[in-house]
Amino acid sequence: MDRVIELLFTQWDALEQLIKQIPVQQWSAPSILPGWTNADILAHIIGTELFLDGETPPDVSLVPGRSYRNEVARLNDRWVTSMRALSPEELTAKFSDTTAKRRQSLAALDEQALSAVGWTPVGEAPLRRFLEIRVFDCYVHEQDLRSSTNIKGGTSGPVAEFSMDEVERALGYIVGKQARLPRGTTVRIQLTGDLQRTWNIEVGDRARLVPVLETPMAELTIDAAVFLSLACGRLSASSVSDDVHVAGDHAIAHQIVEHLAFTI
Repeated sequence: MDRVIELLFTQWDALEQLIKQIPVQQWSAPSILPGWTNADILAHIIGTELFLDGETPPDVSLVPGRSYRNEVARLNDRWVTSMRALSPEELTAKFSDTTAKRRQSLAALDEQALSAVGWTPVGEAPLRRFLEIRVFDCYVHEQDLRSSTNIKGGTSGPVAEFSMDEVERALGYIVGKQARLPRGTTVRIQLTGDLQRTWNIEVGDRARLVPVLETPMAELTIDAAVFLSLACGRLSASSVSDDVHVAGDHAIAHQIVEHLAFTI
């Protein structure tokens, strides 16, 4: 079985264990995601897998006047809205049933199917790339549920490492395009905690990771879990000012932290 499929199954196992720990009354409570309850987060995960399994999103009425960043966000809300009448027991059972069905479908995929190019949230790409994004998305939503219900865990292990790889791939875009740092800027980002990494970034025609920087213009040290929350837009730069330790040019560091969020 392909590694990305194994990781996705591992992540679904982690979600299965987590949802068993969430008290019934917590499912209807507001989550850290604006406008969504904790149940809505799980419904979103279910809906995406149903869509990938070939089901059409239900034709439901959405909140009048609500704005959506793109059509994917509108599609997500259709799935979420369609499941709001389910009880916590029904919703968690639907997650188990849906992922069980998806496990069968995914386990049967061969290399040709995984290499087939089609639509993904990042443009036309092989199905394997879509599944990599699914691992990351499901992991981030596990952390959303943990943050919303104050159930700690899931900050280390192969899926957590793989998800941080997804952020690492975006660092050039984040530093070079989003933060708009000028050519010649050099930065080091050091992650602490359960996922320790050191990234050296140099801005030329594009920002890129480099093996070594003798004296970076700015150096940021930050806990990996906080960094991931910033990169996924779950925290604001102002809310974590005490968690980011800066050496060198504070203006450069501030520009990066302010523009870390790269997910839609």
